[in-house]
Amino acid sequence: MNPTADLNSGAGKKAARAAVRTWRRALDPSKREQFGLDLAHTVIGYLSQSTGVVQKVAAYCSGPDEPSTEALLDALAKEGIEVYLPVCEPEYALSWVEYSPGMEFQPSTLAPVMEPVGKRMGTELFDEINTLIMPALSIDSNGLRLGQGGGYYDRFLPLIDDAPVRVAAVIYEHEYVPAGSFQIDEHDQPVDLVFTPQQVHQII
Repeated sequence: MNPTADLNSGAGKKAARAAVRTWRRALDPSKREQFGLDLAHTVIGYLSQSTGVVQKVAAYCSGPDEPSTEALLDALAKEGIEVYLPVCEPEYALSWVEYSPGMEFQPSTLAPVMEPVGKRMGTELFDEINTLIMPALSIDSNGLRLGQGGGYYDRFLPLIDDAPVRVAAVIYEHEYVPAGSFQIDEHDQPVDLVFTPQQVHQII
């Protein structure tokens, strides 16, 4: 099976999302766990070598069919990096809660995700955030992102456009595809970096 067979020739978003989700759901749980460990190693390695002191990162709690961020969140915390996770708010807004290992999570009332329980913060937090790590289904070589379709991040990113934040997305390696592999809309927001379990792709 070619996992990117339906990510060709400008595939419509519905078909592209279906192709990625089908492959992800079929992934052996042990492989997903190992990929999660590899992802943590990749991200920590990049952040430790990047210019400046990385002290605050915004990330997310992965869903069951996404590349696992469980090991990544714990690794970031072990490195002494402050981590903030999103909470879905009305009108497709996002707020942010500081992460700590073992903290309480609850199902979102607005999206099919688990969310942290704690004090919520807004966009002012991103004056101090170095890197935003967000989910994706696929990223093309221009940095354009195929998301889940909720639109939360596409609405949020313009709000922090002036903040000194590197925007990164997490996908599996084969989900990093040539430009034009899936449909792009005017409101789609690009990323600066792509993290996969195997490597980092920097968008030029």
